[in-house]
Amino acid sequence: MRYFDEDLIANSRPHAEWWGELGVSRDYFHHVEDHFASFQANASAVLPRDAWLELDTITTRVMRDDGGNVFMSDLLALAKPVNIGTMAHLTRVASDTNNPVVRSLSGQVPVAMDKTVYDYRGTVVPIFSDGYGREWREWNTLRSANFDALADDQEGALDKINRDQADYVLDGDATIKFQGYTAYGLRNSPLTKLLNLGSGAGGANIDLTTATPDQLDAFFSQTFGAMLDGNLITEKVNLYISPEIARAWDKQLSGSDGFKEGKIWDFVAKNRRINKIEVTHKLTGNQFFGFVPNARYIRPLVGMAVNTTAITRLNPTDNYQFLVMGALGIEVRGDYNGKSGVFASTII
Repeated sequence: MRYFDEDLIANSRPHAEWWGELGVSRDYFHHVEDHFASFQANASAVLPRDAWLELDTITTRVMRDDGGNVFMSDLLALAKPVNIGTMAHLTRVASDTNNPVVRSLSGQVPVAMDKTVYDYRGTVVPIFSDGYGREWREWNTLRSANFDALADDQEGALDKINRDQADYVLDGDATIKFQGYTAYGLRNSPLTKLLNLGSGAGGANIDLTTATPDQLDAFFSQTFGAMLDGNLITEKVNLYISPEIARAWDKQLSGSDGFKEGKIWDFVAKNRRINKIEVTHKLTGNQFFGFVPNARYIRPLVGMAVNTTAITRLNPTDNYQFLVMGALGIEVRGDYNGKSGVFASTII
């Protein structure tokens, strides 16, 4: 949903329209380039031989963290495409009716007329953009040497957008507002249920990186379970944890009644509430979050699939420039009373 592929273009009208617009832009760029071709036929420079001394036949990529891919992959399966003109996507929630159901044999007991009332919520859909470019002679130098660094530029730009979108999905951007709606992420949305792990009032006073199996059992069966019950959640949830928690849960299981076979991870994963546990480097220390993997509770809003367009050059000596962009919002959904299926840890 976040990127173009054949199935999306064939089965999603918004994606097909975006792909058509992208094709027109690229065709125009190449049309102009064809006119410049004759001017540049003899303009290619030769890559100096000593420039290859620092290059290997295999490019070593920058070692990066997972970029939030584990939870973004789960979320994008729930995504909804929206028009690029949608600055804030509005949803309506309805209250319950107040009148009780009246039981009688005659059915003639007078019942007052009642109706639901509505509330409206908005999810901001910002555009994420990055760009890269090469000086026109460098472009020809690289082409003449059969070494195209633009592929590396493209990979780097896409990776930056991927990571920035993952950061946004987690924490939003409080500086982006539209008609009173703020660009929240899933960890700071007013509808997200926060589990206080601190020692303050109402806190669970637990550190998941050092907690014993008995403490973990009490937390997930009682505190965590009570939060889900309080929001009427019966579906299983996805739980995303920090590497520090994951390392702690890699330890062998033991409890107050002695050694127990298996690892702490397996012990926690057996909780009836948990669908799966995943590790992401976007979290640190005593942090976790999760959600019910159902679009009823949370869904990304894709206003534009991530794409790359070339900025049309006006002169043969203009530099080559490329724009990478996409539009994405994250909608945490709750009912009229604020009950939801999205949660995150906090420390107070």
